[in-house]
Amino acid sequence: MTFVTISDFIPIVPELILVLTALLVLLVDLVGTQTGYKMTSPLLAIGGLCVAVFAEIQLFGGNRVGFFDTIVADQYSILFEIIYMVTGIITITISWHYIAENNMNFREYYVLMLFSIVGMMLMTSSLDLLMIFIGLEIMSISSYIMVGMMRRVVTANEAALKYLLLGAFSTGFLLYGISLIYGATGSTQLPAIIEHLQQAGAFENPLVGFGLALLIIGVGFKVAIVPFHMWTPDVYTGAPTPVAAFMSAAVKAAGFAILIRIFLTGIPHAERWDNMMWVIAILTMTVGNVMALRQNNIKRMLAYSSIAHAGYVMVAVVVGSEAAITSIIYYSFAYALMGMGAFGVLSIRSNGKTIETYEDLAGYAHAGPTEQVAAVLMSTFMLSLLGLPLTAGFIGKFQIFYAALDEGWFWLTVIAAMNSVISLFYYLRVIVFMYMKERIGAQQEKESQTSVSSLFAITGLLATAAGIVYLGIFPNDFVQLAQLSVTAISF
Repeated sequence: MTFVTISDFIPIVPELILVLTALLVLLVDLVGTQTGYKMTSPLLAIGGLCVAVFAEIQLFGGNRVGFFDTIVADQYSILFEIIYMVTGIITITISWHYIAENNMNFREYYVLMLFSIVGMMLMTSSLDLLMIFIGLEIMSISSYIMVGMMRRVVTANEAALKYLLLGAFSTGFLLYGISLIYGATGSTQLPAIIEHLQQAGAFENPLVGFGLALLIIGVGFKVAIVPFHMWTPDVYTGAPTPVAAFMSAAVKAAGFAILIRIFLTGIPHAERWDNMMWVIAILTMTVGNVMALRQNNIKRMLAYSSIAHAGYVMVAVVVGSEAAITSIIYYSFAYALMGMGAFGVLSIRSNGKTIETYEDLAGYAHAGPTEQVAAVLMSTFMLSLLGLPLTAGFIGKFQIFYAALDEGWFWLTVIAAMNSVISLFYYLRVIVFMYMKERIGAQQEKESQTSVSSLFAITGLLATAAGIVYLGIFPNDFVQLAQLSVTAISF
């Protein structure tokens, strides 16, 4: 009998580093003072994430497998896991001041975030549907709690309850789909499942079609595609702003990572599959953009905007070529930076007030020094979300549209481009309010105080904006990494 050996743990060394970091943060909670904890815990969490990123880089190119071939550290999983950890670092930089200003000093916050990232990493590196399910649950349970961290805020409690109930409902679909696939193929390991489904007549078994459909529903909830998007606006609005940023970036990227791993690595696609997926892509883009136009609350606008961006990614899912999968990986990272940046600016108070509506942004660019810098950063994020040249958003959309056209999806590309034009109105509206509207009651305002924690957030947002511009001007390095990762997931 073969037992687990030390070599089995090598693919999950980064995950183990983050688990140890989370336990160390808990230890600091037990022995540290309240003041010391506020400073030590975020720095400790960032340090652990940086060490884990370094460990991931050391694994790159090794294609290590472990635990009876259920876990793999290939270029694909490593690249996505680095995206999750970079997103986690940015989230922590914008969380420090937000926690202090909103009386959210619950010491488990950073622990939950680290465990959520561990769940995402396990999902992405798994070659077994049950392991994917376990990783998904680790991520989801941590996310449910983080959404409701502002315990005395009614909207936060409502958001956490909705997310929990709908999340549990979608998990049921996913688990039932796994059971049907196991019944049809006799395995839960992806290589064996794909090998079985590539045989002639495999799809004549009704369990296969129903099982794959249920898997799409379960994953579709996590990436917020229509019609599984209903939870997104309420949850993003009620959740703490850094948590909403984290969910819009990392959780969505993790959902698309497993969508690629399951559905785009060898499972044959019937014509009815393509018809269903392009309809979902069009509905997701259109519903997201049209609803975003109607919003006055900026967090709700960004929530619907994230749905629209999921629709753009679904265009690449429909295409399914290597170029399309490469564009999904690039766009996941680009949107993670853009979404994190936009929500991050909203987490910074102006004159002691949290930004919620467009009216709150009136005259924002002409207030104190912190607001002026934040306005420039917000403009960068909005223009990138719009897809302006020299930004990561432009390169991401260009790659998706080019891959679709190259495979003959002309009208789907046209509809995606038209939806991108619609987004012009609500993204530019943010910039107009910041620079061209007068702030109500400006004469009574006092100069905003810039704290060390807010400077920490601004530093993180500056790095995020720099990444967006760099990926927009010099995209080749990351594109090549994405292309290399695609070659690692073909069975």
